[in-house]
Amino acid sequence: MNPFTFDTSDFQFLLDTVGETVTIDNVEQKAIINNAKIDDYEEKYIYTLDSIQRGNLILHNKKKYLIVSDVTEGKLYKALMRHCNYEIVIEGQKVCEIVSYNVFGEPIEECHTTKSISVPVFVDKYAFKIDDPAPIRVPDKQIIVTMQDNETNKSKFTVNTKFDVMGHTWKVVDVDLTRNGLLILTCELS
Repeated sequence: MNPFTFDTSDFQFLLDTVGETVTIDNVEQKAIINNAKIDDYEEKYIYTLDSIQRGNLILHNKKKYLIVSDVTEGKLYKALMRHCNYEIVIEGQKVCEIVSYNVFGEPIEECHTTKSISVPVFVDKYAFKIDDPAPIRVPDKQIIVTMQDNETNKSKFTVNTKFDVMGHTWKVVDVDLTRNGLLILTCELS
């Protein structure tokens, strides 16, 4: 056996003995989680034998994290994840549809309210950077909001959309999709 070949059975033993059960995009998996460097953000490294990718939403110790780095792939997967420090609640919306017509030809509608959704995000006053000693500060009255890139979030958070977070109403002025898996919004105080 090559002494430089990684043996996944060794890592599997570590997963079985010190690994934790986490939820990755609503699927339970075993992973090893350890702290990253002490910084302004609560960041941790995640190691797993199962495939992970940037933008995965991780539930660990009742806290939500987003994988923000590229994933180191090989026999095991390693990535940096950042704690979601806020949740944006999108209230359900009233939706009506015509189900029939009365004797006068007027539409009869049935209405229902869609389910509210809660979107875990992290909010910052700095442009999104990883391992950069000099992040770029955004102008006053602006924030950067980072969330998982999925169809629901893309449809709910478009330019000019308004939402409440941190006790204020914010308007999306830019949607950045340059980091696969992440939806990065520049927002200004509305």
